[in-house]
Amino acid sequence: MPTRRDLLWGAAGAASALAAGALLRGVREMTDAYRAARTPPGARGARLPGHAAYGHGVEPPDALGPDALDAVTLPPPPPRGPVARTLTITERPVAVAAGVDLRAVTFDGRIPGPILRVTEGERLTLTVRNLTGVPHNLHTHGGHAASEDGWEPIPAGASRTYVLEPRPFGFYPYHCDLVPGARHLAAGLYGALIVDPPGGRPPAQERVLLLGGFDADGDGVPDLFGWNGVAGFHARHPLRVRAGAPVRLYVATFVADPPVTTFHLHARTFDVFPSGTRLAPDAHTDAVALTIGERAIVETTFPAPGRHMFHPHQPALAEHGAMGWITAVP
Repeated sequence: MPTRRDLLWGAAGAASALAAGALLRGVREMTDAYRAARTPPGARGARLPGHAAYGHGVEPPDALGPDALDAVTLPPPPPRGPVARTLTITERPVAVAAGVDLRAVTFDGRIPGPILRVTEGERLTLTVRNLTGVPHNLHTHGGHAASEDGWEPIPAGASRTYVLEPRPFGFYPYHCDLVPGARHLAAGLYGALIVDPPGGRPPAQERVLLLGGFDADGDGVPDLFGWNGVAGFHARHPLRVRAGAPVRLYVATFVADPPVTTFHLHARTFDVFPSGTRLAPDAHTDAVALTIGERAIVETTFPAPGRHMFHPHQPALAEHGAMGWITAVP
């Protein structure tokens, strides 16, 4: 026969269970409300086919096929001699997710801008034309003459030519540097500059991955996140690499909020070359943390065919467009 103490413990256990259930329901309701509020129109209710629990509610535009981002994902081969390029800044709508167009400001009409590449010691000449109605500029990271640093505004309708000899070799961002800086980045004014060592790097399959945040509703806070300008793209269209051959990823973040993001690769580890300014790795891991404008070269090999997820470890980013896959093929 149960004692009074047993009855009291039983009642306390039942009350605790009811309280825990109520707490879990409350947390679930708040989480659902948060996700609904943070998911932009056109992205709600969708699931990525075939991804089960690893899917999210952000789909890329249907018009974009698997090769649509090749120009900003596959770097050109290392050039010989000096390089001269013209970059044009324009305002235009850019589809950053299914049903979501961003009022973007772009280098050469897309987000991110073109991949620039030069060898250390060679001259890089960049002519920037500002075809928008407001001032912009072009700032490249790394070492160069102070007169070419790009802090001066380029007035609306004007142009400016920068002559650089970027040093040291490494992986650098370029972007508009006028205030408010976060708005210019969220509008799409950024890109990648690769400065190769004079002797080159070992052969590898190279890919560029630039993480961006997109302010789809115009409230000043990014709602969508994606690699190379499109939320959800690499979840639908994985990066394809050959199994058994070295892979080199140029990874950078241009997300101003939160101030630190990460790149995490599932089921593989990689060598880390912070900023790419050394030929020997500084670490070997499966996740690397990056502040805004910071970058790293990561190198690995996928020994067998299979699919490997990559994403930031910040849920608000991963669950709103920044999940992706790398598919290793025979």
